[in-house]
Amino acid sequence: MRFKMYKTVYGGTGMISLENAYDEIRELGNTFAIALAERGHDTKESDLMSGLAAYHLLKLEGENARLDAAHKLVMRDITDVMFERARAAAGA
Repeated sequence: MRFKMYKTVYGGTGMISLENAYDEIRELGNTFAIALAERGHDTKESDLMSGLAAYHLLKLEGENARLDAAHKLVMRDITDVMFERARAAAGA
């Protein structure tokens, strides 16, 4: 299981697991999609993709250390999976 440590607002440290990181990003995405729908926008993306989009579009980096850690962990995991797929395809 993968974890990411981060500094809390109180000067301590926190830790987030990969599973919780995905949950955090999906929750952000769901909230973002609901807010867009309330304004008449039709979103067809998954909560995960909406969460990643929200993080960047709303420029949330630096606003919440736990969310920053979740974003980094999820992006690292997605990148690793995509590189594994590319290597497998190249070797096939």
